[in-house]
Amino acid sequence: MEQIKIIKASIEDLKILQAVGRETFSETFAGSNTEEDMRKYLEENFSEQKMKTELADPNSMFFIAWENQNSLGYLKVNTGKAQTELQDDTALEIERIYVKSSHHGKMVGQLLYNKALEMAQLHGKCYLWLGVWEGNPRAIRFYEKNGFVAFDQHIFMMGNDEQTDIMMKKELTPQENFNLQPVLENEKIILLPLKEEDFESLYVLASDPKVWEQHPNKDRWKKEVFQNFFEGAMQSGGAFKIVDKTSNEVMGSTRFYDYDGVESKIFIGYTFYGRTYWGTGINPAVKKMMLDYAFQFVSKVQFHIGATNTRSQIAIGRIGAVKIAEEEVTYFGETPKFNFVYEISQ
Repeated sequence: MEQIKIIKASIEDLKILQAVGRETFSETFAGSNTEEDMRKYLEENFSEQKMKTELADPNSMFFIAWENQNSLGYLKVNTGKAQTELQDDTALEIERIYVKSSHHGKMVGQLLYNKALEMAQLHGKCYLWLGVWEGNPRAIRFYEKNGFVAFDQHIFMMGNDEQTDIMMKKELTPQENFNLQPVLENEKIILLPLKEEDFESLYVLASDPKVWEQHPNKDRWKKEVFQNFFEGAMQSGGAFKIVDKTSNEVMGSTRFYDYDGVESKIFIGYTFYGRTYWGTGINPAVKKMMLDYAFQFVSKVQFHIGATNTRSQIAIGRIGAVKIAEEEVTYFGETPKFNFVYEISQ
């Protein structure tokens, strides 16, 4: 099986979401409901207007599971007033996780759930909740395996048929409530969550070809290539801009990514600085802040370093990282590149 990617959906994905939504819902429930009730539900909940409204709501997010160009399933989560019930500001609702039957048992549902958990962590939520039909034991077992417990029930309308949903909740422990974009600072530097409006100030630094000459992708100085790099940073949910507190100038960018709660690890990487700041001690200071923060939640921090990037290999070794593996890494929107994996353990 090819690598599965979980990508946030936009309005351009409307038709794909409608199709995968209708297909997966029908596969799951058609055998337990009348044709008329199914038709009514699908028409009402997957209409173009309803889905456009949901995609435009800043408190709702859709994610699609992709295998190459094939959509395998999707996730919808809600916060704030977009939640179908409760509407607790400290909660995130998982409204839907559906996977095509062809990919049941292939971890797609788990990857989608992991993305929901990541979003809860990113937004600093205290718990996740959802409603699951009492006649769907497979889904109930899945959520129980992931730490959910039943706390109530409510009525769910399937067309004209009243059905009972079990409401389930998962409280997040401090370790699970790992915000991947905190504000980190020392006396000279501040790391701020990256925003769309930061593109131009970062590209001023990134447009220097020498910044990338030892990186796996040496073309990132080109605007269209850096645009892809920046889009990957935004989608990661863990990217920062690095700012000089004295001058308020942007010095570079870095990010947390690939958090794995089961193995208690996270990666730090995609780091670059304007050449003005090379050799000034900024990089070890930034890494120290990120490591000190990450080790409150994980026991291992890892780094992907390009196999030919000797400058970064030397730098990461100086802060105590040890090479543990060699592997091909597929950077966002780029071809696979050969990397060394370094690790620092708590």
